[in-house]
Amino acid sequence: GKRKKPENPRGFVQKPQLTGAEGCFIIKCDRNQRRAAPEQGEPPMREQDLLNQIIDSCDDALRDVFLRRMEIAVKLTDAQKGGEDIYDPKREATVLRHVTAGLSPELSTRANSLWRSLMRMSRGRQYRYVVTNDPDLRLPHEQDILETVPRDGIVLCPGDMARDISAALGMEVSPCHSISAAIEALLEGKGDFAGLIVDSYYDTEWLYSMIYRQPIYINSFIPLPDGRMLALFSKHLYSDVTNSIVSVAFSIRMEQYGDLSQTLAVFAEAKLNVEYFRVKTVDIDQDDSQRINIVFAELSGSLTSADSRAAFLQLQQELQVFRVIGYRESY
Repeated sequence: GKRKKPENPRGFVQKPQLTGAEGCFIIKCDRNQRRAAPEQGEPPMREQDLLNQIIDSCDDALRDVFLRRMEIAVKLTDAQKGGEDIYDPKREATVLRHVTAGLSPELSTRANSLWRSLMRMSRGRQYRYVVTNDPDLRLPHEQDILETVPRDGIVLCPGDMARDISAALGMEVSPCHSISAAIEALLEGKGDFAGLIVDSYYDTEWLYSMIYRQPIYINSFIPLPDGRMLALFSKHLYSDVTNSIVSVAFSIRMEQYGDLSQTLAVFAEAKLNVEYFRVKTVDIDQDDSQRINIVFAELSGSLTSADSRAAFLQLQQELQVFRVIGYRESY
């Protein structure tokens, strides 16, 4: 009879490639790579090695598609002529329905997370293109940045803290009957700073809740000899070279899983490391009919780098609430 043709007569490495419908793989020869002829008695390829080759081939294909998607995202930004139209939640919801259609519940959840991440990264690349190519762009907090911290001025503070704050800062103080009154006086221009002594840096959630909607920024937390902390805030951000902590407030939807992880990923991709965060549920209308979670986060990184500015622009455009609320030195 006829002699049987060997399956791999020339010893080519068989590089697996993903083709066709979901879950279907075809092993194809890569004729650009050769493998030495197996020695007599050499064991056949293990199934684990073969499956790893298939995964490697999938990774190669994903990498190529990922790069293509990022390239097209930048071209799309040029076509959109600005950053306001980058985020299209209706279109993204349509995409998510399409890529998860027909999948099992488990794979649908994972595909949803994967494509949300891909779309977030595409938008991030678009926002970065905007901030690096629009010299006139000013983010909301950037109009309040000053280069130098004033060495004197009036500090508004609760009356029972006035002596300690004056001794710690060596500045003139103006006593008020409460921290709320001090903040109101600061907004009215009756002082340069407002000060407050707290037992611990971690005892500030209520203070952040008071100021995150106001044009006020945290400027410093100063350790006092007795272990307490002096919080100093004003209507300006100070771009001091020693500053390395950016404070932000942002919203996450209570009914949507994955919102927090997606936002934290934006910070990570901008090289902003989360040092600490706290979550508070707040009312956002007069009759208390709508509630959202507000996250107060301390980020280690730059306030003014292109990566940071792109992240801030992205979150300002996409979240119901996002605001930079402080820039200070780490302690």
